[in-house]
Amino acid sequence: MMQSKEWLIFRILTDKFHKGTGEALLKNIPQEVREEVLKQPLESSDISLFLDQPETLIEKVHYSWLLDAFKTIPEAIQPSILAALSDDQAKGIAKAFSLPFKKIHLKPIFKRFLINALYTRFEKKDILPIEFLPENPITCLTTFSKQRLVSIINYLGIYDLSEEVRHIVEKKLLTSIYAAIPLKKQQFLKQCLSQKEKIVTPRLNLSSWNKTERGLEKILHKRGMIRLSHALSGKHPDFLWHVIHRLDSGRGQVIAAHYKPQESSAVSNALTAQVINVINFLNKKSKL
Repeated sequence: MMQSKEWLIFRILTDKFHKGTGEALLKNIPQEVREEVLKQPLESSDISLFLDQPETLIEKVHYSWLLDAFKTIPEAIQPSILAALSDDQAKGIAKAFSLPFKKIHLKPIFKRFLINALYTRFEKKDILPIEFLPENPITCLTTFSKQRLVSIINYLGIYDLSEEVRHIVEKKLLTSIYAAIPLKKQQFLKQCLSQKEKIVTPRLNLSSWNKTERGLEKILHKRGMIRLSHALSGKHPDFLWHVIHRLDSGRGQVIAAHYKPQESSAVSNALTAQVINVINFLNKKSKL
C-alpha cells in the first residue's frame, strides 16, 4: 500500500493532466484506492516541489542530522559532497570528522547530483514539502534559523519560571533568580506573571540550582523544549520533522520524544498561543 506522499502525488498528477475528468478516471480503480486518493488535501498543486525536494530538504537541515548519511559516502567524493552543501553544513560536518574543507565551485547539475547522492542515504525521504502541509498558527517556525528557534525555546521556559516564582516566599531565592535573568527576560517574566497559566506543569524545584545564570538557563531550556513539543503535538508529523531538523539533532530528538500525534486540543492550543506570544515579544523587542 502506498504512503500518503505517493497518494498525494497521484492526486496532483490526476488533477493536473485530467482536470475536470479526474474523478471519472479514478472510477476505474478499486474503491479503497479511489477514496484514499480523493481524501488527500491539496494545499498546493506544484509538482516541482517534489522534484526539487532533495535540494530544498537538505539545504534546511542542520548538519548534525547529516552525519550518519555522510559517513556512508565514499571518501573519494566526500570533499565534493562538502562543496555541494552550505558553508555552515560543510564546516560542521568537516569538524565532526576532522576533515579539511575548502570551498570549490560546482556546476549546478553536478551539485544536484551530489545532493541527491547524500539524499538517498538520508534517514527519511518520504517527508511532505512544507507547502503541502496543512496551515497552522505556528507554520512560521519552519522558516526560522536554529538560533531563532533556540531563543524561542529559552523564552518558553520562562512560563515555567513564572509559575515557580508565584510560589516562592523566600526573598533571598527570588533575588537570586532575578539576578540570574537578563533584563529582556525579566520583562517577559513580568508579562507571564500578569497572565493566568492555562495548563498544570511540574514544579521546577530550584533547590538544586547552582545560583548561576547559565545553570538557570539550562533548567529553563529543558522546560522550553517540552513546551514546544506539546505545541507541535497534534499537528502533522511532517511539520514536526521540518521544525526539529532546523535544530541540532540533540535538541530535535528531545522534542520528538515528547511529541504526541494526538494531543489534547486545550493543551496544544494553550502552548501554541504561548509560542506565538514569544515570537511576538521577540519581534517587538528586536524593533526597539
